[in-house]
Amino acid sequence: MTLLPGFAKAPGAAPGADLSPEHATVAPPRHRLDGRLLAALARGGGGAATVRLLRESEYSRRLLLLRATLDRAGEHGGETARGVNRLFGVLTDAWRTAPDVTRRIVGHPSVGPRLVTTWRALDDSSPGAPGPLPLASVAAAAATATGLDVSIGLTAAPPGVVLPGLGAVRLPDTAPGSALLLRGDRTGGVLDTGTGLRVGLPHAAALGAERPGWWPLRGATPGPRTSFLLDDVDQIVVAAAERPYRLPEDELRLWRTTAAGAMRLLRARHADYAAELDAGLRTLTPVPLAGGSSAGHSGSAAEMFGGVTLSRPLHARDLAETLVHEMQHSKLAAVMHLVDLLAEPGAQEPGARYYAPWRDDPRPLYGLLHGTYAFMSVARFWSREAAFLSDPAERHRAHVRCARWREAASETKEAMLADRSALTGTGRRFVAAMGKALAELRTVPLPESAVREARSQAEDHRARWAERNRAGTTGN
Repeated sequence: MTLLPGFAKAPGAAPGADLSPEHATVAPPRHRLDGRLLAALARGGGGAATVRLLRESEYSRRLLLLRATLDRAGEHGGETARGVNRLFGVLTDAWRTAPDVTRRIVGHPSVGPRLVTTWRALDDSSPGAPGPLPLASVAAAAATATGLDVSIGLTAAPPGVVLPGLGAVRLPDTAPGSALLLRGDRTGGVLDTGTGLRVGLPHAAALGAERPGWWPLRGATPGPRTSFLLDDVDQIVVAAAERPYRLPEDELRLWRTTAAGAMRLLRARHADYAAELDAGLRTLTPVPLAGGSSAGHSGSAAEMFGGVTLSRPLHARDLAETLVHEMQHSKLAAVMHLVDLLAEPGAQEPGARYYAPWRDDPRPLYGLLHGTYAFMSVARFWSREAAFLSDPAERHRAHVRCARWREAASETKEAMLADRSALTGTGRRFVAAMGKALAELRTVPLPESAVREARSQAEDHRARWAERNRAGTTGN
């Protein structure tokens, strides 16, 4: 997702903005990526401090989304303006009461899509007030977490009502789309369904404890010091067929064991990747395997910095690879919110399509850049990992993956540079720096048997791709 219309690229300033009454009229601080940081990011790194900078810039972007929403509601006037101003007022009061708590809510990965959806709903030029706005659930979460005395109208959606960053109220007998009313105060809250059912919420200090009707978010690794959450109740970017489900205890234990093993592996063998994940990863959102398939899948979204949606990997090493892969997507999305790398950053779909060795469909340039960036680091991960594997079959598998993805990323990097009109000057320098990092990676010696197998896999994939996409494809 590219920068929304009317948002300016930020040329530079210090981070640190937060919700406050003044921010109704004052823009958040600006953020700058200097040449040194941009080059480090292009090589696939950057480090924990740079990831924290990107996280700050994404938080400021959300404040801009709030400001844009407030402006757009003002253009509508009437009940729309009053409703959005009231929700913004709730967020402001929450920030006054507990700024760190409110910041955590606003920065939660799934809040980003809610803010974008709210802004777009208000972008409709048709007369009359839009329907219920997703911003309401963000305000409700902030009010609940800070113990505000407030009433907020909400709309039921599976599994009932999601309070992003906190958990969900389970309402199995309430139809999606039903109007609800949340009344909160410092002692807790009550959700009124309008049918006689009233569900109580715990007070702010007890929101982490499960109780009848209340599903809190849980740590993704055992113990109180977990650095990220397992968000199994708020799947805002997941297809309807895979809507929220609560992990049973045995499945939760498997997720936690796998996640703890993945982070131990990364900290022991890939300290730089582990540090970036500690700085940036916020949530894992589990989804079932599609159609009973045994093949895992994962994804991330440009407006969900630090959020990963994935099926449970079978092994800690595979999860470690997935986390490295998806963190690269989050980093690049944040970079592209600050810096124009594509000549037409708003045109992710129109234009040429390219062959991507990791996909079955032709990809626009935006997707090709993201895939190249992520698989460059995946190849580096397997290059390092192979040195720690004593089992010959496992080591061979790691060598094959390194060979497969370093060659694939090198191929697509060349395709991007060949299209001279597709990238900005900064974009060409960014991709060229990626190329230098890939060239270094390609000097790492690998067994000829692994290189041959990787080459065979690549040839098979291209043949299948060509057969599937024979008609009507353009680009490379």
